Amino acid sequence: MNLNAPITQLKGIGPRRALLLGKLGLFSLRDLLYYVPRDYCDYSSLTEVAKAAQGEDAALCVTILREPKQARVRGNLRICTAPAQDETGKLTLTWYNQPYGGAKLQAGQVLYACGRIDRTHGVKQVNPVLFAALPGMLPVYPLAKGISQTLLRQAAREALRACLQGCGETLPPALLQTYGLLSLQSALQAVHFPQTVEEAAAARRRLAFEDMLLLRVMLRLLHEEHGAAPVRPFRMEGILPAFAARMPFALTGAQLRASQEIAADLNKPQAMNRLLQGDVGSGKTAVALFAMFAAAQNGRQAALMAPTEILARQHYAQLCALFGEQKVCLLQGGMHKAAREQAYEQIRTGAVTAIIGTHALLQAGVEFYDLGLVITDEQHRFGVRQRAAFGAKGKEPGVHTLIMSATPIPRTLSLILYGDLDISVLDELPPGRKPILTRLVPQRKRADMYAFVQAQVQQGRQAYVVCPLVEQSDALENVLSAEDVFAALQHTLHVRLGLLHGQMPQAQKEAVAAAFRAGEIDVLVATTVIEVGVDVPNAAVMVVENAGRFGLAQLHQLRGRVGRSSAASYCFLLPGQGGEGETAMERLRLLTKTQDGFAIAQKDLEMRGPGEFLGKRQHGLSQFAAARLVTDMEVLRQAEEAAEALLCAGAEAQPILAAARARLLALQNEVVPN
Repeated sequence: MNLNAPITQLKGIGPRRALLLGKLGLFSLRDLLYYVPRDYCDYSSLTEVAKAAQGEDAALCVTILREPKQARVRGNLRICTAPAQDETGKLTLTWYNQPYGGAKLQAGQVLYACGRIDRTHGVKQVNPVLFAALPGMLPVYPLAKGISQTLLRQAAREALRACLQGCGETLPPALLQTYGLLSLQSALQAVHFPQTVEEAAAARRRLAFEDMLLLRVMLRLLHEEHGAAPVRPFRMEGILPAFAARMPFALTGAQLRASQEIAADLNKPQAMNRLLQGDVGSGKTAVALFAMFAAAQNGRQAALMAPTEILARQHYAQLCALFGEQKVCLLQGGMHKAAREQAYEQIRTGAVTAIIGTHALLQAGVEFYDLGLVITDEQHRFGVRQRAAFGAKGKEPGVHTLIMSATPIPRTLSLILYGDLDISVLDELPPGRKPILTRLVPQRKRADMYAFVQAQVQQGRQAYVVCPLVEQSDALENVLSAEDVFAALQHTLHVRLGLLHGQMPQAQKEAVAAAFRAGEIDVLVATTVIEVGVDVPNAAVMVVENAGRFGLAQLHQLRGRVGRSSAASYCFLLPGQGGEGETAMERLRLLTKTQDGFAIAQKDLEMRGPGEFLGKRQHGLSQFAAARLVTDMEVLRQAEEAAEALLCAGAEAQPILAAARARLLALQNEVVPN
């Protein structure tokens, strides 16, 4: 069967199921084959009931003691239970809102029950999938509402049965041999239904290797494509000294070096494509302002795309101070029609040279007079679509592009993630910054910590309190919400409190952020909406509630909201009331020991593997789903090595180059969001 055939060609997949699978981006047999599991349940050996531990995925061979009973517990929740046992002990088979889960079971029946052991209510129980024989290794897929693991497993089996033999090898034989890789057919079979843990690892390695190889080749092609795009060179003589003289502070050595690298790019007749990477507080914005200043000095327009409207307004104020308000335009979503049309007119006629906005800059109505430079944030996903969209808005085939990354990434990973870009690194903080004292605060010391916050406010300083949720969630017990913390602190702190989260109306968010910047709010309770770029030098304390629910990089970004002056600053990390796992506690302890963002990123990489970094970088690109399987940097190193060799090879490299070009074309043709 053809790999591009719709999934409705498979047995058991009708229109209704096809509609459900479409939620996961599964439309063809190829989609199913490459929809790789996120994990596996190892049911290849039996576990005795007496030895089955809380939270363990176990395969049990049990005898049903009596027929199942149905009961309504509360609301729409129905539970079906059946007592069972083996020679070592008893347990209860339990199904929630699954009326057919154990409906046909009979007393005395012997079967295999596989699932996660639970004894939170004092009775050992399992919500099982039943089998007539030991099932072995079972894949665990990412799901969407209405889709079960059973449905996906059946669909994957049918897809493998229908078209595995039609999957021709995509890598040269020499490459398979050099790196010890499975054939494509073996890898696809084993990634879905491996016989052993080792076989699953080998299959994931093969698919991840191919993804990384294609990505690396694709980025090289992209680099060549954009590097060749002709532009008018900027005249750069004397511009950096003139910019430095306008700044209220001296540029650091790292800022000067990055600015010189950008100046050299802007002086060339080919489009710049550069990544500006730096730790929290290293001064990336000042370097971006230099690039925009250079564009203005050359009579060209520059556009700066910010990840949030709060940050866009902050940049707008900085640009007004540099260029004068009459030369700067702010474009954001939710503007009144008259204001938006006025902004469009100023941009189209060249009345403004510095344009700041969110993704609203990509809307069809935005026409530039003479766009020379685009600066965007790495949070705007992959960037290829944006470059294509902005390029179409300029008078030339290319446009200079600078991407800023607020997340330090180890160099090895950067070369693969950003292989289409030249990289500038800010590895130096402005002088006078003091280290931020970071402490892990147990719940029993919570009141003492907030008393310290009160004392800091009395000394004229400000504080953030960050929570993982906006409002309380039944699904997440013991997780404090911003609204709950705000309400509680109103009774315990004698300060001017503010609340800020993403669900508030835009005007209200901007008003709260402005009040905090102006010193009219002492303590701001917020979600991670303040994570990127919010700059309030008087803020001296960062409190993170339920800190274990945040990743290392995110915690480091949050900590970077304080310590932005020469005064002493503090970051307090509170584990959840119900405790944290050991991995989460290890993350929190690491933050108390170092403030080096690159060291933290390296540790994060070691703890989680590069797969999550790749997943974020490739967000929305289903073609690179296997990239998330990468757990070993060695796979990335080998893919990089193989890509370099293939790019220098002859005929045998053509299939890889063709596949990379096809993916690049598909990526560039994606619809730009508005």
